[in-house]
Amino acid sequence: MSSALLDATRITRRHGTRTVLDGVDLRVDSSSRIALVGPNGAGKSTLLRILAGIEEADGGSVARHGTIGYLPQLATDAAAAAEGSDDATVRATILERIGVAAATRELDRMTAALDRGWLDAIDGHAEALLRWVTLGGADAEARLAAAADQLGLAPELLDRPLRTLSGGQAARAGLAALRTSRFDVVLLDEPTNHLDADGLDRLTQLLAERDGGIVLVSHDRALLAAAAREIVALDARTGKATAYAGGWDAYERERDAARERAFSEHADALAKRTQLTAASTEARRRSATTTRKINRRPSDGDKHVKEWFASRADGVAHRASVIAKRAERVEVPDKPWQDRPLRLRLTAAERRGGAVVELSGAVVRRASFALGPLDLELRHGDRVLLSGPNGSGKSTLLAALIGDLPLDAGSRRVGPGAVVAQLGQERDRLARDPRPLAAAVRELTGLGEADARTALASYGLEADAAERPADTLSPGERTRAELAVLAHRRATCLLLDEPTNHLDVASLETLETALDAWPGALVVATHDRRLRAALRLERELAL
Repeated sequence: MSSALLDATRITRRHGTRTVLDGVDLRVDSSSRIALVGPNGAGKSTLLRILAGIEEADGGSVARHGTIGYLPQLATDAAAAAEGSDDATVRATILERIGVAAATRELDRMTAALDRGWLDAIDGHAEALLRWVTLGGADAEARLAAAADQLGLAPELLDRPLRTLSGGQAARAGLAALRTSRFDVVLLDEPTNHLDADGLDRLTQLLAERDGGIVLVSHDRALLAAAAREIVALDARTGKATAYAGGWDAYERERDAARERAFSEHADALAKRTQLTAASTEARRRSATTTRKINRRPSDGDKHVKEWFASRADGVAHRASVIAKRAERVEVPDKPWQDRPLRLRLTAAERRGGAVVELSGAVVRRASFALGPLDLELRHGDRVLLSGPNGSGKSTLLAALIGDLPLDAGSRRVGPGAVVAQLGQERDRLARDPRPLAAAVRELTGLGEADARTALASYGLEADAAERPADTLSPGERTRAELAVLAHRRATCLLLDEPTNHLDVASLETLETALDAWPGALVVATHDRRLRAALRLERELAL
């Protein structure tokens, strides 16, 4: 008998004409620690929902031999609830997430049927009771209270509407849901979003201590290195999946080595074909030259000489034909796909002396929260890390730097010709824009149609993305579009607020490359340890 708790075979899923998943296999047992990786839009969340039974596949099958729990980010639900009128409490939301609320409703329904004397409900009641017990329904409330206490969540917070929580609080509540759950397999979708350094450490510990299988989608490379034993990489272009054993570091090494081999094999085969084609062309040229000499040579009555030259020309032509056939038989593998590199550039005229932006004695307030007074001067080339726990004011300070949040006291000064921009500022606007992406970018930049498409193409967004509604793009695609907008605006100071909440690993790596030699001022609020190191953030402002 198979030990698999979850066995997905040949999963296929299409969105319109695009095949998102094509013949994907995934097997999860009680010791599995699997990370799904791939660019935004590759189908990672779609695969999780199919595994959980929330979304139907177009092909393939999923066999479930235990309890399966899908735990997406509570912070996402909190943000969505804040835009509506959903007053579901944190406690009620978590009990729904961990399956206890649904199991309790089903058990109550079966119990009521038995009370009415419906004997046909006996088997259903037994199944409902078993599921309720398996999911820990008897002590779920007590476990949740203990988990909240361990994670530093005040007891009264559990009875507040989820929509009233900050992103950081909702992320902590998500950790409480993970600790409280009793699923045989948990499916985690971006659990690191909105977590501070302490929350990341707690999540890492929770995953290390947890019994049962784990399938994880995350863009946090440090967490992937600590938690994953197997990597399944989804290809956004083909929908195929490739499994790598040995964890994240082994995956990175194997991925890079395989890519280098593929480039080398392509180049070697292409060079061999080119060499043989050139040799064939040269042989044909020599044969043709010899033939022309024979035809121009005056007849001296020695037919044997003419026959010898003709035979020689025929021999060279035959060799040319043989070489040409050898060239045709050389199989040149497809060149590996290479995303267009991202680069942010400033013209020399924009690199002026003096401060790019400066805060002096600044005091900023948001509701009852106050930050300051503080002084901060940013010059070209400055690379500053904003650190501190959730709620310490990092996003508030960034809002003050860009000028979105008025100062209660002190002053803000922007240098002559300086442009302060925040990555994410336009992303939310694009997420709500139903127009084609090119039209949305035209409005944001003032560019014409052709120039807007060229700007998008330079950031890896070709014609198909330019023509899609902006609100259907993945977060990573919207970030690339926003980088195209920022490049047009010639930003001299760039602010990043937790970019790992929105960018996949590939986009993070290209962003790191894009900013590597960027001469402008850079201020980053992030808990991603690898991103900090890659961006070489030399100054730290702890809040």
